[in-house]
Amino acid sequence: MKKTCEVMASTSLFAGLDHELYLEYCKDTHVHLHGKGHLIIMEGVACQGIGVIIEGQVARQKYTPTGEFTTLNLLGPGTVFGADLIFSTHKLYPYSLEALTLVKTIFISREDLLALIANSSQLLLNYMSFLSDRTREQDQRIHLLSQKTLRLKISSYLLSLLEEQLVFEGKSLREAIEVPTTSAVMLPVSKEVVARLLAMPRPSFSRELISMEKDGLIRVSGRNIWLMDLYGLACGLYEDCDTE
Repeated sequence: MKKTCEVMASTSLFAGLDHELYLEYCKDTHVHLHGKGHLIIMEGVACQGIGVIIEGQVARQKYTPTGEFTTLNLLGPGTVFGADLIFSTHKLYPYSLEALTLVKTIFISREDLLALIANSSQLLLNYMSFLSDRTREQDQRIHLLSQKTLRLKISSYLLSLLEEQLVFEGKSLREAIEVPTTSAVMLPVSKEVVARLLAMPRPSFSRELISMEKDGLIRVSGRNIWLMDLYGLACGLYEDCDTE
C-alpha cells in the first residue's frame, strides 16, 4: 500500500495533493501483475478509468490488420494512461499497451476519479495540465517521425532523451548545444524496441548508429550513448542551425 501511494504521489496527476485525499483508495486498491509480452490494454476496448504504472516498462503499440505494429512511445513507473480517453466522446483505446517487463499497475475507475476531483480543485488543475502535456508529447512525436532521414530521427530521439535529463538540472537543450560539451544518455529499453519506436528496421538502426559513430557524432557502449557533438546532432533539426 505504501509503495502504491508513493507512486501515485510521484505522478503529475496527483502531484502536490494531500495524501489523505487518496489514502483510502490506496488501502483498498488491488495491484495487477502483467508478465512480459502481456497486453495490458487491447486496442478497441472501452476505457473505464485510468491506470497507473507502479513498476516496469510498457510500450504503447499500434497494430495493423496483418499483425504488424509500430511502437508509439514508452511508459515507465508513475505514468498514467487512459486519462485522455475517460471523459472523451470516443472512449475506445486507439492503441494497445504491451508489457516489456514484469509490470505492476493499479486502476482508478471513472466514478472514483470523479469523486476525487470533486474533493480537490488542485486535482482538477493537475488533470488539465496532464492533458496539455499529452498534446505537447504528441507534437514531439510528430516532429520526430516527420524527419526525412534515419540520422535525423535518431538525432531527434537522442536529443529528446538529453532534454529530459537537462530539465532536472534546470538547463535547456539550446544552452547545452551552444556550450561545447560531451553528454551521455541511456536508452530506456533495448535497441530493438528503440528501432520500433523510431519506425525503422533494427538493422538500419544499427547501421546508422555505426555511421554516426564514425562521423564523430556519438559513441556507443551498449545502451549508453555518448553525445560527442551536440551541435552536429542538432543540425537539420532546427531552422537556425548553420550547416556551413
